[in-house]
Amino acid sequence: MKLVDFLEEFADGNGAKGQMPSQLKGADIQAFELSAYEQGYKAGWEDALQSQDNSIDAISAEFAQNLKDLSFTYHEAYTHVLRSLEPLFEQISKTLLPVILHESLGMQVSDVLTRQGRRIAPMSAEIAVSPSQLAVVEPLVAHDFGFPVTVAEDGSLKEGQADIRLGAVEEHIDLSEIVDGIRAAIVSFSRENRRAVMNG
Repeated sequence: MKLVDFLEEFADGNGAKGQMPSQLKGADIQAFELSAYEQGYKAGWEDALQSQDNSIDAISAEFAQNLKDLSFTYHEAYTHVLRSLEPLFEQISKTLLPVILHESLGMQVSDVLTRQGRRIAPMSAEIAVSPSQLAVVEPLVAHDFGFPVTVAEDGSLKEGQADIRLGAVEEHIDLSEIVDGIRAAIVSFSRENRRAVMNG
């Protein structure tokens, strides 16, 4: 018995299909080789495209994850910086602003006297300040403005406020509004940043 007796025959009646390349002749061999080459080329091309698509998907996913990690790190750092700044802003509001307010009123009064003294004919000037500011303003108005200047206490004025009268002209200085505005801005900044951090 031969081996062919045990194996199945796949050739059809014409014998063209399923023939081995050695059984083909001339043009049939060339057509068979061309077909095999095209099928192999097509399969290789499809594999390369699939591999490229998989690589692009993997790179895109990794890039998206890196951006997400970076964004999270940025927000963590931003939150940390804002939380660190809040005590500083509170200290500025409680400690530094009152000192600035206390020390700058005299300079503001001196500036108004100099400016108004040039515009108005020489006459006397009266300055009213809060009792706590009297000691700060008096030395600054000791300067010779070319007209007499008197400083008096006024219990109705708050720290950082002054009323200056030069004849019929009256000017009101209110640094407390500026300080209150700065404090409100600091509180608002802190509140908005806390809200922004909580909302992401």
